[in-house]
Amino acid sequence: MSEERVIALEIALKAVLNTAREQGIDVEQLSEAAIDGLVKYHDYRSVHVANAANQIELAVDALEYPWPAVG
Repeated sequence: MSEERVIALEIALKAVLNTAREQGIDVEQLSEAAIDGLVKYHDYRSVHVANAANQIELAVDALEYPWPAVG
């Protein structure tokens, strides 16, 4: 995967999580549910699940409070 795509996906994940938080969704619970879903879905290889779970946790930890103003 290209570095540009990785960066774009990181930005996209943070934007989705920030928007969820702005809409009143508990992003901690959302991320835990997403990780649980990854673990339960057996079609993923375990190494990818662990890496994906880690990336979700890192994205939640990296959220900016409050959402930065654009401009």
